[in-house]
Amino acid sequence: MDISLQALRCFVAVAEELHFTRAAERLLMAQPAVSKSIRRLEGTLGAPLFVRSSHGVELTDAGRSLLPVATRMLTDFDGWTRDLRAVTAEATRVLQVGYHSSIEPALTNRIEAGFRRSRPGWSVRMRVVDWADPARGVLDGEIRAALLRLPVPGRERLDVEVLRREPRCVALPDGHRLLDRDTVRLADLKDEAFVALPAASGPLREFWLAADRFGGRQRIAAEVGNSEDFFQNVQSSRAVGMIAESSARVYRRPGVHYRLVEDAEPSELAVVWERDSTDPVVRDFVRACSEAAESA
Repeated sequence: MDISLQALRCFVAVAEELHFTRAAERLLMAQPAVSKSIRRLEGTLGAPLFVRSSHGVELTDAGRSLLPVATRMLTDFDGWTRDLRAVTAEATRVLQVGYHSSIEPALTNRIEAGFRRSRPGWSVRMRVVDWADPARGVLDGEIRAALLRLPVPGRERLDVEVLRREPRCVALPDGHRLLDRDTVRLADLKDEAFVALPAASGPLREFWLAADRFGGRQRIAAEVGNSEDFFQNVQSSRAVGMIAESSARVYRRPGVHYRLVEDAEPSELAVVWERDSTDPVVRDFVRACSEAAESA
């Protein structure tokens, strides 16, 4: 019997949410893909796992029997992969760290230098995280820590230390009506079309759309998952988009102009790592992040 870990993750998510759409959002998958995975799992097991009706989803007897087994299997496997990566890191003396591509190189350089001072012989291997699901690597155990902009999906499973708070700016194209102002307010943007992160990014998408102020009523011109697509949409005058003030210094593009948004809630840059981790190497990295941010 061939059952994939992904199929078990889909099953556990649906079993805990009792809702296919919410499970898909939690997994950052398309809802049809989750449904297909469940159907395949049911076919492999030869038994229905859920009763689907217009009133919702319920576990069958087979589903209730499988849930604790699947949960335990995933917990054991995830724990084993974390232990394996910790052993590998100790052997190679390389710490795997994720970071958002918009973070200033000067900050990451200070962090790496501080970490190497506390851990002679060690190095940091930095990799860019997915815009839509930046914490996934930490949650899956693929990386040990990450430098991210909050909020992030899955925060309840992470330890978080905020390193800095900074204003947000709006990126505007050539010829935009607001370029004659030094700063703008959110009310000035209420009729604009926005560049947005994919819907699956949840709270992160809402934050960068200022959904709390606009009530989720913004027009969305495009959904993007990387900086190139973001700026292409702004340059073409299809949309505007918000980014952190330091990101505006990093991303200098022809045809893109920035204005400070006076009344937008500040963006928070943080280091995140697995909740309740006792790994001393990770702790040293977190300390290096704090010291680097304080010295900026």
